[in-house]
Amino acid sequence: MNRTAIVVTAAFAIVLIELVTFERARGVMLFVAAVPVALALGCLLWSLLERSESRVHDEIDEIENGPAEMLRRWHARAQMLADRAEGTRADWDRHLRPLLAKEFELSSGQRVTKNRRATELAGIHLFGPELWRWVDPANSALRDQTTRAPGRAALDEILSRLQRM
Repeated sequence: MNRTAIVVTAAFAIVLIELVTFERARGVMLFVAAVPVALALGCLLWSLLERSESRVHDEIDEIENGPAEMLRRWHARAQMLADRAEGTRADWDRHLRPLLAKEFELSSGQRVTKNRRATELAGIHLFGPELWRWVDPANSALRDQTTRAPGRAALDEILSRLQRM
C-alpha cells in the first residue's frame, strides 16, 4: 500500500468512528479515533524503514559493482572481441567491423555518410589496402561463414594504427 492510500484509509476510518461514537460515547471518542491514527503512523514508519533498507542494499550493490567489477567486465568483453578475430568473416563483420569503422570515423574526422571516396582514401592511406578491407564499413559480408577472419595479428595492427592517429 502506498502512503496516500494509508492516509486516505486512516482518515476514512476516523470519520466513520467519529460518526458512530458521536452520539453514544463522547468521552471515549478521542481514544477511539487515536487507534487508526496510530495504525496509519505505524504503517508509514514501516514503509519508510523498508525504503531506507532498500537504499542500503542498492548502495552495497553499487560498491560491489565498482571499478574492479567494471574492469573485469571490460576485460571479458575485450577477450570476447579478440576471440571474434579468430572466427569467421561473418563474426568479424558482425562484431568487430562496426566498432573499428566507428573508431576510425571518430579518430579521422571522416564521416562515411558525407564523402565515401574521401573516407576510403583516408582509410587506405592509414591502414593500407590489405588492412583497410577489414575496417571498411562498405566491405561487409554478414553471411560469409566459410572465409576466415584475418586474426589477432591483423586486429592488433589495426588497433595500433588507430592509436597512432
